[in-house]
Amino acid sequence: MDSSTSWEEEISVDHGSLRPLYMQVKEALEEWITNGLHDGSLCPGDRLPSENELSEKLKISPITVKRALDDLRRQGLIHRIQGRGSFIAEQHKIVLPLTKLFSLTNLTLQQGMTPARHTLSIAEQAASPRLAKRLKIAQEDSVIKLVRVRLIDGKPFAVETTYLPSPLFPDFLAVFTDQIPLYEILAEHYHHGVVRAEDIIEPVLIRPNEARIFEIPVGSLAFLFQRLAYDALGKPVESTKSVFRGDLVNFSIEMTNDKEVNER
Repeated sequence: MDSSTSWEEEISVDHGSLRPLYMQVKEALEEWITNGLHDGSLCPGDRLPSENELSEKLKISPITVKRALDDLRRQGLIHRIQGRGSFIAEQHKIVLPLTKLFSLTNLTLQQGMTPARHTLSIAEQAASPRLAKRLKIAQEDSVIKLVRVRLIDGKPFAVETTYLPSPLFPDFLAVFTDQIPLYEILAEHYHHGVVRAEDIIEPVLIRPNEARIFEIPVGSLAFLFQRLAYDALGKPVESTKSVFRGDLVNFSIEMTNDKEVNER
């Protein structure tokens, strides 16, 4: 489908705004594409207006348009074919269920994607008072700090910072490997498998360090997961902060009817 017949009514900029023009163009295109994919008026593979078309219609320079399109390309929303223009990319989003524990690796595989993980750093360090209280360990105990990047189909989509109580996981630095899922190591090697977790989720904006890892603009939408996980004895075994790219994640919540709803 050639999308050039409808975009003129949907995409505009405010030349009097203090917001940078390239950002206005990027956000307007992003909203147009996202809404179009949702209502079916656009499909992956549809061609975007050319840089010249956008430049002439919006009365801005081609350089400004190119910068906006480059941001969308880095986000994975569009792709460019030399000599032909920019096109809407296939959208590979992972769906996270919010009603049960899941393995991110298995979930990714079940949804037809290729998972990978890469450790940025791992070290043992003193626990802060807040972290010692959260993990219910003595103030003098140490914790293992593990920072990892999670990828789907080769694209970074989450940065995880995990703290584990050292008393429960001796020699963890020697045992740990990226080749085995973390929860499998906790369960099989240490017999402290995760059976319950509490997650707090909130929308946040991407910070510079995360933007560098994700290769997307600072200030892009993300979701922050703060998890506290427990073993079968009710001991806290993991405290993790995960930042997920907002453009690569969807959430699924299963709901059932009940008597109280029926009576309303």
